[in-house]
Amino acid sequence: MTTRKFFKKVHLWLSLPVGLIITIICITGAILSFETEILESYYPERYFVKEVKETKIPVDQLIPIVNAQLKDNTVASIKVSSNPERTYVASLTDGFRISAFVDPYTGDLKGTYSFRDSFFFTMMSLHRWLMDGSRTWGKYTVGITTILFVFILISGLVWWFPTDKKKLKSRFTIKTKSGLKRFLHDIHVSLGIYVCIFLLISALTGLMWSFEWYRNGVCKLFGVEIPAEKGGKEGKGGGGKGNKEDKKPREINYQSWQAALDNLTKQVPNNEYIIISDGAATVLDKSAPHLRATDKYSLDNVSGEVLKTDLFAEQKSVSKIMSWAYALHVGAVGGIVIRILTCLACIIGGTLPLTGYYMFYRKNLKKSKKKRPIASAS
Repeated sequence: MTTRKFFKKVHLWLSLPVGLIITIICITGAILSFETEILESYYPERYFVKEVKETKIPVDQLIPIVNAQLKDNTVASIKVSSNPERTYVASLTDGFRISAFVDPYTGDLKGTYSFRDSFFFTMMSLHRWLMDGSRTWGKYTVGITTILFVFILISGLVWWFPTDKKKLKSRFTIKTKSGLKRFLHDIHVSLGIYVCIFLLISALTGLMWSFEWYRNGVCKLFGVEIPAEKGGKEGKGGGGKGNKEDKKPREINYQSWQAALDNLTKQVPNNEYIIISDGAATVLDKSAPHLRATDKYSLDNVSGEVLKTDLFAEQKSVSKIMSWAYALHVGAVGGIVIRILTCLACIIGGTLPLTGYYMFYRKNLKKSKKKRPIASAS
């Protein structure tokens, strides 16, 4: 058996059992990669103000106004965009990833968003653990499928490369006038090679959320020490449940937040946004390499002065590795063009198993017809 035939069999027999799962992972990943843009298009009133005025309400005065409009909840942190046309986004104390959108010029609550109750939470549940509420078998099924996907892509690449270099050009071509069978074959072979590198990057980075041993191995590869408490219990999904009753609600000092915002705006004038919470702040500089390359600041709860600065460029932590993994996973490195290409690659990746199944069915159906005995005339 030649090398190409061996990799062809590897590609085929690994793809058959996990093809539909790959389709689910790819399509949901494509949708999730543009979650923010989709929401902004569908709910523009949440994300953008009606009228830009001369002055904004100071944060320490704004938050009590917002709290008064919320039902049984309070502001835990607030995201202040440098774009004057954008609303402020407040994360709320109670609930999982619940946000409130506030007009900074009027103090009006423009709406709330609960990620757990949203369409995108369903997409994430499918993408990461196949809607498995326990986040055990579903998470590991996705992880194992992703590992197999890496081998499927590599074996497909080896099988794709022709022995005769004269045929190389035809491998990049999609013929549209040679029938459906040829068209779907070319889509599978040619589009597959175009998106292969994007899918490989997404698969290899996606494994960071599936297996602790893989995540630890990547961190060690980049010389990052793994803290003992970072134990890989993410897949169980609910952590901290046992200590929830012991936690007492802590009164947040909002008075220093405006002073902290003023200090950080002066320190990082070219910021994309600043997130202020009790005693801490997160800042994204416009020159950051990706959307999760944020700088961290410790704040004085009384004066709002910066006590400690932890710049992303100087960090050497698991969180930095994970932020890079996420950015590469969704194509958030290199601007909007790379994100669009990554999204398109995921959409195409979702169709590859379907065209592969069709090719397998047609080939085996044809063989079965040839083998069918012809009834003798009596």
